[in-house]
Amino acid sequence: MKFSPIKTISKIKRPVILAIGIVAFVATAASTVVTKVSAWGPTDRATYTNEQPADYATFNSITNNAAIGDERNFVRIREAGTDDTFADEVEVVPGKEYEVYIYYHNDAASDTNAKGYGMATDTHMASAYPTVVNSSERGMVSGIITWSYVTPSAPNSPQTGKVWDEAYVTTKVDGTVLRYKTGTAIIHNDGQANGSVLPEDLFTTDGTPIGFNKLAGSIPGCAEYSGYVTYTLVAENSESTLDKQVSTDGENWSDSVAVKPGDFVTYKIAFKNTGNTNFENAIFTDSHDADLLLRSGSTKVYNVDNQDGKTIEDIIDVSGYNVGDVRAGALVQLVYQMQVRDDRSLCGKTLTNTMTVRYNTTGEQKTDQTSVNVICDEVTPARIPDTGPAEIVLAIIIVLGIGAGGFYYWRTHRTLKTVETAVSGKTPNDSEKSSDETSIEKQK
Repeated sequence: MKFSPIKTISKIKRPVILAIGIVAFVATAASTVVTKVSAWGPTDRATYTNEQPADYATFNSITNNAAIGDERNFVRIREAGTDDTFADEVEVVPGKEYEVYIYYHNDAASDTNAKGYGMATDTHMASAYPTVVNSSERGMVSGIITWSYVTPSAPNSPQTGKVWDEAYVTTKVDGTVLRYKTGTAIIHNDGQANGSVLPEDLFTTDGTPIGFNKLAGSIPGCAEYSGYVTYTLVAENSESTLDKQVSTDGENWSDSVAVKPGDFVTYKIAFKNTGNTNFENAIFTDSHDADLLLRSGSTKVYNVDNQDGKTIEDIIDVSGYNVGDVRAGALVQLVYQMQVRDDRSLCGKTLTNTMTVRYNTTGEQKTDQTSVNVICDEVTPARIPDTGPAEIVLAIIIVLGIGAGGFYYWRTHRTLKTVETAVSGKTPNDSEKSSDETSIEKQK
Protein backbone atom coordinates (compact mmCIF):
# COMPACT_ATOMS: atom_id res chain seq x y z
CA MET A 1 0.00 0.00 0.00
CA LYS A 2 1.07 3.58 -0.48
CA PHE A 3 2.69 5.45 2.35
CA SER A 4 0.39 7.74 4.35
CA PRO A 5 1.57 8.49 7.87
CA ILE A 6 -1.67 9.93 9.19
CA LYS A 7 -3.88 7.11 7.87
CA THR A 8 -1.48 4.41 8.96
CA ILE A 9 -1.31 5.70 12.52
CA SER A 10 -5.07 6.00 12.74
CA LYS A 11 -5.44 2.27 12.05
CA ILE A 12 -3.33 1.16 15.01
CA LYS A 13 -5.54 -0.82 17.40
CA ARG A 14 -3.17 -0.39 20.37
CA PRO A 15 -3.52 2.87 22.33
CA VAL A 16 -3.01 5.54 19.74
CA ILE A 17 -2.49 8.50 22.03
CA LEU A 18 1.30 8.36 21.67
CA ALA A 19 1.22 8.00 17.89
CA ILE A 20 -1.19 10.90 17.55
CA GLY A 21 1.05 12.85 19.91
CA ILE A 22 4.05 12.24 17.65
CA VAL A 23 2.17 13.61 14.66
CA ALA A 24 0.88 16.62 16.59
CA PHE A 25 4.33 17.18 18.14
CA VAL A 26 6.19 17.31 14.86
CA ALA A 27 3.34 18.93 12.94
CA THR A 28 3.51 21.94 15.23
CA ALA A 29 7.21 22.25 14.49
CA ALA A 30 6.66 21.86 10.76
CA SER A 31 4.08 24.63 10.71
CA THR A 32 6.61 27.31 11.62
CA VAL A 33 9.99 25.95 10.60
CA VAL A 34 11.42 27.61 7.54
CA THR A 35 10.98 25.20 4.67
CA LYS A 36 14.49 25.79 3.42
CA VAL A 37 16.55 22.69 4.17
CA SER A 38 19.52 23.43 6.41
CA ALA A 39 22.86 21.69 5.74
CA TRP A 40 21.43 18.21 5.26
CA GLY A 41 23.22 15.43 3.46
CA PRO A 42 24.06 13.65 1.38
CA THR A 43 22.71 16.17 -1.10
CA ASP A 44 22.64 13.69 -3.94
CA ARG A 45 20.51 11.04 -2.23
CA ALA A 46 17.27 9.86 -3.83
CA THR A 47 14.14 11.52 -2.47
CA TYR A 48 10.55 10.25 -2.24
CA THR A 49 7.01 11.43 -1.48
CA ASN A 50 4.03 10.22 0.50
CA GLU A 51 2.54 9.03 -2.74
CA GLN A 52 5.71 7.34 -3.98
CA PRO A 53 7.69 5.92 -1.01
CA ALA A 54 10.91 3.94 -1.39
CA ASP A 55 10.97 0.23 -2.26
CA TYR A 56 13.89 -0.43 0.12
CA ALA A 57 15.00 0.77 3.55
CA THR A 58 16.17 4.38 3.55
CA PHE A 59 15.73 7.17 6.06
CA ASN A 60 14.44 10.74 6.10
CA SER A 61 14.17 11.28 2.35
CA ILE A 62 10.45 12.01 1.87
CA THR A 63 9.96 15.64 0.89
CA ASN A 64 6.26 16.02 1.79
CA ASN A 65 5.82 14.14 5.06
CA ALA A 66 2.40 15.13 6.43
CA ALA A 67 3.84 15.37 9.93
CA ILE A 68 7.08 17.35 9.55
CA GLY A 69 7.27 18.43 5.91
CA ASP A 70 10.65 17.81 4.30
CA GLU A 71 12.23 14.96 6.24
CA ARG A 72 15.71 16.02 5.23
CA ASN A 73 15.31 18.79 7.79
CA PHE A 74 15.08 16.42 10.76
CA VAL A 75 17.18 18.16 13.46
CA ARG A 76 15.56 21.06 15.32
CA ILE A 77 15.79 22.86 18.66
CA ARG A 78 13.72 25.03 21.00
CA GLU A 79 13.77 26.37 24.57
CA ALA A 80 12.80 23.54 26.91
CA GLY A 81 9.63 23.75 28.95
CA THR A 82 7.94 26.17 26.57
CA ASP A 83 5.39 25.96 23.79
CA ASP A 84 7.87 27.40 21.34
CA THR A 85 8.04 25.59 18.05
CA PHE A 86 11.12 23.62 17.10
CA ALA A 87 13.33 25.62 14.75
CA ASP A 88 16.53 25.37 12.74
CA GLU A 89 18.20 28.01 14.90
CA VAL A 90 17.79 29.39 18.40
CA GLU A 91 19.57 31.94 20.56
CA VAL A 92 20.70 30.38 23.83
CA VAL A 93 20.81 32.32 27.10
CA PRO A 94 22.87 31.21 30.11
CA GLY A 95 20.62 29.84 32.83
CA LYS A 96 18.08 28.32 30.43
CA GLU A 97 17.63 24.82 28.99
CA TYR A 98 17.09 23.79 25.38
CA GLU A 99 15.50 20.71 23.85
CA VAL A 100 16.99 19.06 20.77
CA TYR A 101 14.66 17.08 18.50
CA ILE A 102 15.86 14.43 15.99
CA TYR A 103 13.24 12.72 13.80
CA TYR A 104 13.73 9.33 12.16
CA HIS A 105 11.58 7.49 9.60
CA ASN A 106 12.31 4.43 7.46
CA ASP A 107 10.77 5.56 4.15
CA ALA A 108 10.23 2.06 2.73
CA ALA A 109 6.63 1.24 1.76
CA SER A 110 4.91 -1.05 4.23
CA ASP A 111 4.54 -3.91 1.73
CA THR A 112 8.33 -4.16 1.39
CA ASN A 113 8.72 -5.38 4.97
CA ALA A 114 7.42 -8.85 4.15
CA LYS A 115 9.61 -8.98 1.07
CA GLY A 116 12.71 -8.33 3.15
CA TYR A 117 13.55 -5.05 1.48
CA GLY A 118 11.84 -2.71 3.93
CA MET A 119 13.57 -3.70 7.18
CA ALA A 120 16.49 -1.49 8.26
CA THR A 121 18.99 -3.23 10.53
CA ASP A 122 21.88 -2.00 12.65
CA THR A 123 20.22 1.44 12.79
CA HIS A 124 22.20 3.92 14.86
CA MET A 125 21.68 7.54 15.80
CA ALA A 126 24.49 9.93 16.73
CA SER A 127 24.41 13.58 17.74
CA ALA A 128 26.88 16.31 18.59
CA TYR A 129 26.65 19.82 20.00
CA PRO A 130 29.10 22.66 20.74
CA THR A 131 30.40 22.76 24.29
CA VAL A 132 31.22 26.47 24.17
CA VAL A 133 29.56 29.16 22.04
CA ASN A 134 30.75 32.76 21.63
CA SER A 135 28.82 35.77 20.40
CA SER A 136 30.64 35.74 17.06
CA GLU A 137 29.89 32.07 16.39
CA ARG A 138 27.08 29.89 15.12
CA GLY A 139 27.28 26.56 16.97
CA MET A 140 26.15 23.41 15.19
CA VAL A 141 23.90 20.72 16.67
CA SER A 142 23.97 17.66 14.44
CA GLY A 143 22.02 14.44 14.01
CA ILE A 144 23.27 11.41 12.05
CA ILE A 145 21.40 8.20 11.21
CA THR A 146 23.18 5.13 9.81
CA TRP A 147 21.72 1.71 8.89
CA SER A 148 22.09 -1.44 6.80
CA TYR A 149 19.64 -2.65 4.14
CA VAL A 150 19.15 -4.75 1.01
CA THR A 151 17.64 -3.69 -2.31
CA PRO A 152 15.41 -5.58 -4.77
CA SER A 153 18.14 -5.36 -7.39
CA ALA A 154 20.75 -6.90 -5.10
CA PRO A 155 18.93 -8.83 -2.35
CA ASN A 156 22.00 -10.74 -1.28
CA SER A 157 24.27 -7.72 -1.02
CA PRO A 158 23.75 -5.69 2.18
CA GLN A 159 24.16 -1.96 1.67
CA THR A 160 24.78 0.80 4.17
CA GLY A 161 23.13 4.17 4.38
CA LYS A 162 23.80 7.44 6.16
CA VAL A 163 21.92 10.75 6.39
CA TRP A 164 22.55 13.83 8.48
CA ASP A 165 21.16 17.24 9.31
CA GLU A 166 22.02 20.22 11.48
CA ALA A 167 20.44 22.93 13.60
CA TYR A 168 22.27 25.95 15.01
CA VAL A 169 22.66 27.90 18.24
CA THR A 170 23.82 31.48 18.74
CA THR A 171 24.38 33.60 21.85
CA LYS A 172 25.05 37.16 22.94
CA VAL A 173 27.24 36.04 25.85
CA ASP A 174 30.81 35.00 25.08
CA GLY A 175 31.87 31.74 26.67
CA THR A 176 28.36 30.30 26.94
CA VAL A 177 28.73 26.61 27.81
CA LEU A 178 26.29 23.94 26.62
CA ARG A 179 26.08 20.82 28.79
CA TYR A 180 24.07 17.65 28.24
CA LYS A 181 21.54 17.12 31.01
CA THR A 182 22.16 13.54 32.07
CA GLY A 183 19.34 11.09 31.46
CA THR A 184 17.31 13.30 29.12
CA ALA A 185 18.05 11.49 25.82
CA ILE A 186 14.76 9.63 25.30
CA ILE A 187 13.33 7.77 22.31
CA HIS A 188 9.67 8.36 21.48
CA ASN A 189 7.71 5.94 19.28
CA ASP A 190 4.67 3.67 19.37
CA GLY A 191 6.66 0.55 20.15
CA GLN A 192 7.90 -1.08 23.32
CA ALA A 193 11.08 0.98 23.21
CA ASN A 194 9.06 4.15 23.79
CA GLY A 195 10.37 6.17 26.73
CA SER A 196 13.73 4.39 26.85
CA VAL A 197 16.69 6.49 27.94
CA LEU A 198 19.49 6.31 25.41
CA PRO A 199 23.06 5.91 26.66
CA GLU A 200 25.54 8.72 26.21
CA ASP A 201 27.00 6.73 23.33
CA LEU A 202 24.55 8.90 21.43
CA PHE A 203 27.27 11.57 21.53
CA THR A 204 30.00 9.40 20.03
CA THR A 205 31.01 8.98 16.40
CA ASP A 206 29.30 5.61 16.04
CA GLY A 207 26.24 6.64 18.01
CA THR A 208 23.85 4.26 19.76
CA PRO A 209 21.35 1.68 18.41
CA ILE A 210 17.69 2.70 18.18
CA GLY A 211 14.66 0.56 17.35
CA PHE A 212 10.91 0.07 17.55
CA ASN A 213 10.43 -2.53 20.26
CA LYS A 214 14.03 -2.86 21.36
CA LEU A 215 17.06 -0.65 21.05
CA ALA A 216 18.66 -3.24 18.79
CA GLY A 217 18.80 -1.39 15.47
CA SER A 218 15.77 -2.96 13.70
CA ILE A 219 13.18 -0.56 12.26
CA PRO A 220 10.56 -1.67 9.67
CA GLY A 221 9.41 0.61 6.86
CA CYS A 222 6.33 2.85 7.13
CA ALA A 223 5.21 5.76 9.30
CA GLU A 224 3.86 3.63 12.12
CA TYR A 225 7.43 2.66 12.98
CA SER A 226 8.79 6.20 12.91
CA GLY A 227 9.70 8.23 15.96
CA TYR A 228 12.04 10.84 17.35
CA VAL A 229 14.67 11.37 20.01
CA THR A 230 14.87 14.37 22.31
CA TYR A 231 17.50 15.48 24.78
CA THR A 232 18.15 18.59 26.85
CA LEU A 233 21.10 20.97 26.77
CA VAL A 234 21.76 23.33 29.68
CA ALA A 235 23.21 26.75 28.78
CA GLU A 236 25.61 28.08 31.37
CA ASN A 237 27.98 30.99 31.81
CA SER A 238 31.37 29.71 32.96
CA GLU A 239 33.06 33.03 33.68
CA SER A 240 35.81 33.09 36.29
CA THR A 241 38.71 35.19 37.55
CA LEU A 242 42.21 34.14 38.60
CA ASP A 243 44.67 36.38 40.44
CA LYS A 244 48.18 35.29 41.41
CA GLN A 245 50.45 37.49 43.55
CA VAL A 246 53.83 37.16 45.26
CA SER A 247 55.26 38.62 48.46
CA THR A 248 58.50 38.54 50.44
CA ASP A 249 56.88 39.26 53.79
CA GLY A 250 53.38 37.79 53.42
CA GLU A 251 51.80 41.23 53.67
CA ASN A 252 52.76 43.34 50.67
CA TRP A 253 51.57 41.61 47.49
CA SER A 254 52.40 42.36 43.87
CA ASP A 255 53.04 40.75 40.51
CA SER A 256 56.82 40.96 40.92
CA VAL A 257 59.35 41.14 43.77
CA ALA A 258 63.13 41.49 44.16
CA VAL A 259 64.98 38.85 46.20
CA LYS A 260 68.45 37.48 46.85
CA PRO A 261 69.67 33.91 46.23
CA GLY A 262 68.37 31.64 48.99
CA ASP A 263 65.39 33.87 49.89
CA PHE A 264 61.84 32.56 50.35
CA VAL A 265 58.78 34.05 48.64
CA THR A 266 55.08 33.46 49.30
CA TYR A 267 52.46 33.05 46.59
CA LYS A 268 48.74 33.71 46.96
CA ILE A 269 46.20 32.41 44.44
CA ALA A 270 42.58 33.60 44.30
CA PHE A 271 40.22 31.81 41.91
CA LYS A 272 36.56 32.86 41.80
CA ASN A 273 33.63 31.39 39.90
CA THR A 274 31.83 34.51 38.65
CA GLY A 275 29.41 32.66 36.36
CA ASN A 276 26.06 31.03 37.01
CA THR A 277 27.17 27.41 36.78
CA ASN A 278 29.25 25.10 38.94
CA PHE A 279 32.78 24.14 37.87
CA GLU A 280 33.63 20.47 38.12
CA ASN A 281 37.04 19.20 39.28
CA ALA A 282 39.04 22.42 39.34
CA ILE A 283 42.73 21.49 39.22
CA PHE A 284 45.38 24.02 40.34
CA THR A 285 48.85 23.54 38.80
CA ASP A 286 51.96 25.69 39.24
CA SER A 287 54.63 25.54 36.54
CA HIS A 288 57.86 27.38 37.35
CA ASP A 289 61.56 27.80 36.62
CA ALA A 290 63.79 25.04 37.96
CA ASP A 291 65.56 27.53 40.24
CA LEU A 292 62.39 27.94 42.32
CA LEU A 293 61.89 25.16 44.87
CA LEU A 294 58.55 24.42 46.56
CA ARG A 295 58.86 24.56 50.34
CA SER A 296 57.62 21.27 51.76
CA GLY A 297 54.43 21.49 53.82
CA SER A 298 53.77 25.13 52.94
CA THR A 299 50.76 24.69 50.65
CA LYS A 300 47.36 25.50 52.13
CA VAL A 301 43.93 25.67 50.50
CA TYR A 302 41.15 27.96 51.69
CA ASN A 303 37.53 27.47 50.58
CA VAL A 304 34.03 27.17 52.00
CA ASP A 305 34.94 23.84 53.61
CA ASN A 306 38.36 24.97 54.88
CA GLN A 307 38.00 28.55 56.03
CA ASP A 308 41.00 28.28 58.38
CA GLY A 309 43.14 26.67 55.72
CA LYS A 310 43.98 23.04 55.04
CA THR A 311 47.57 21.89 54.50
CA ILE A 312 47.84 19.68 51.43
CA GLU A 313 50.59 17.47 50.05
CA ASP A 314 53.41 18.86 47.92
CA ILE A 315 51.87 18.23 44.50
CA ILE A 316 50.92 21.73 43.39
CA ASP A 317 53.86 21.83 40.96
CA VAL A 318 53.79 18.14 40.00
CA SER A 319 50.38 16.69 39.18
CA GLY A 320 48.42 19.69 40.41
CA TYR A 321 45.81 19.75 43.18
CA ASN A 322 42.13 19.00 42.56
CA VAL A 323 39.98 21.14 44.85
CA GLY A 324 36.81 19.45 43.60
CA ASP A 325 33.80 21.42 42.42
CA VAL A 326 33.68 25.20 42.66
CA ARG A 327 30.11 26.40 42.89
CA ALA A 328 28.80 29.55 41.24
CA GLY A 329 30.02 32.56 43.21
CA ALA A 330 32.52 30.56 45.27
CA LEU A 331 36.12 31.61 46.00
CA VAL A 332 39.10 29.27 46.37
CA GLN A 333 42.49 30.46 47.61
CA LEU A 334 45.86 28.72 47.74
CA VAL A 335 48.93 29.93 49.65
CA TYR A 336 52.38 28.36 49.36
CA GLN A 337 56.07 29.22 49.56
CA MET A 338 59.04 28.71 47.28
CA GLN A 339 62.74 29.26 47.79
CA VAL A 340 65.11 30.80 45.27
CA ARG A 341 68.03 28.46 44.76
CA ASP A 342 71.04 29.68 46.75
CA ASP A 343 73.28 30.23 43.77
CA ARG A 344 74.94 33.56 42.97
CA SER A 345 74.96 32.71 39.29
CA LEU A 346 71.26 33.62 39.39
CA CYS A 347 72.08 37.27 40.10
CA GLY A 348 70.34 39.49 37.56
CA LYS A 349 67.94 36.78 36.37
CA THR A 350 64.14 36.86 36.40
CA LEU A 351 62.37 33.67 37.51
CA THR A 352 58.72 33.17 36.57
CA ASN A 353 55.98 30.77 37.48
CA THR A 354 52.46 30.36 36.12
CA MET A 355 49.32 29.15 37.86
CA THR A 356 46.82 27.29 35.68
CA VAL A 357 43.34 26.32 36.83
CA ARG A 358 41.55 23.78 34.64
CA TYR A 359 37.93 22.83 35.17
CA ASN A 360 35.05 20.94 33.57
CA THR A 361 35.38 18.28 30.92
CA THR A 362 35.39 20.99 28.26
CA GLY A 363 38.98 21.86 29.13
CA GLU A 364 38.29 25.44 30.18
CA GLN A 365 41.17 27.10 32.01
CA LYS A 366 42.53 30.32 33.48
CA THR A 367 46.18 31.33 33.89
CA ASP A 368 48.12 34.06 35.67
CA GLN A 369 51.86 34.66 36.14
CA THR A 370 54.25 36.29 38.62
CA SER A 371 57.99 36.97 38.51
CA VAL A 372 60.93 37.05 40.94
CA ASN A 373 63.92 39.28 40.15
CA VAL A 374 67.15 37.99 41.67
CA ILE A 375 69.52 40.78 42.81
CA CYS A 376 72.90 40.70 44.58
CA ASP A 377 74.56 43.51 46.64
CA GLU A 378 78.14 43.53 45.31
CA VAL A 379 80.99 45.40 47.25
CA THR A 380 82.87 47.70 44.84
CA PRO A 381 86.66 47.84 45.68
CA ALA A 382 88.65 51.14 45.64
CA ARG A 383 89.82 51.89 42.14
CA ILE A 384 93.54 51.51 41.51
CA PRO A 385 94.83 54.35 39.30
CA ASP A 386 95.70 53.30 35.84
CA THR A 387 99.40 53.53 34.89
CA GLY A 388 99.36 53.58 31.17
CA PRO A 389 101.83 55.45 28.90
CA ALA A 390 99.95 58.72 29.16
CA GLU A 391 100.08 58.63 32.97
CA ILE A 392 103.85 57.92 32.96
CA VAL A 393 104.57 60.88 30.67
CA LEU A 394 102.47 63.11 32.94
CA ALA A 395 104.43 62.00 36.03
CA ILE A 396 107.76 62.78 34.29
CA ILE A 397 106.52 66.25 33.39
CA ILE A 398 105.47 66.89 36.99
CA VAL A 399 108.86 65.75 38.38
CA LEU A 400 110.75 67.90 35.88
CA GLY A 401 108.53 70.83 36.76
CA ILE A 402 109.28 70.47 40.47
CA GLY A 403 113.04 70.22 39.79
CA ALA A 404 113.05 73.28 37.59
CA GLY A 405 111.18 75.22 40.22
CA GLY A 406 113.72 74.29 42.89
CA PHE A 407 116.64 75.26 40.70
CA TYR A 408 114.98 78.59 39.92
CA TYR A 409 114.47 79.27 43.64
CA TRP A 410 118.17 78.52 44.41
CA ARG A 411 119.44 80.77 41.64
CA THR A 412 117.13 83.58 42.71
CA HIS A 413 118.22 83.34 46.38
CA ARG A 414 121.94 83.37 45.45
CA THR A 415 121.51 86.38 43.22
CA LEU A 416 119.74 88.19 46.02
CA LYS A 417 122.67 87.53 48.44
CA THR A 418 125.13 88.90 45.89
CA VAL A 419 123.18 92.07 45.55
CA GLU A 420 122.99 92.54 49.34
CA THR A 421 126.78 92.13 49.69
CA ALA A 422 127.48 94.65 47.00
CA VAL A 423 125.28 97.18 48.67
CA SER A 424 126.99 96.76 52.08
CA GLY A 425 130.50 97.15 50.63
CA LYS A 426 131.61 93.79 51.87
CA THR A 427 133.13 91.04 49.88
CA PRO A 428 131.63 87.65 50.02
CA ASN A 429 134.66 86.42 52.05
CA ASP A 430 134.24 89.21 54.62
CA SER A 431 130.69 88.30 55.06
CA GLU A 432 131.54 84.69 55.66
CA LYS A 433 134.36 85.65 58.05
CA SER A 434 132.21 87.92 60.13
CA SER A 435 129.73 85.16 60.48
CA ASP A 436 132.39 82.75 61.67
CA GLU A 437 133.77 85.20 64.23
CA THR A 438 130.40 85.87 65.65
CA SER A 439 129.92 82.17 66.13
CA ILE A 440 133.24 81.84 68.00
CA GLU A 441 132.40 84.72 70.33
CA LYS A 442 129.24 83.07 71.31
CA GLN A 443 131.14 79.90 72.22
CA LYS A 444 133.39 81.87 74.60
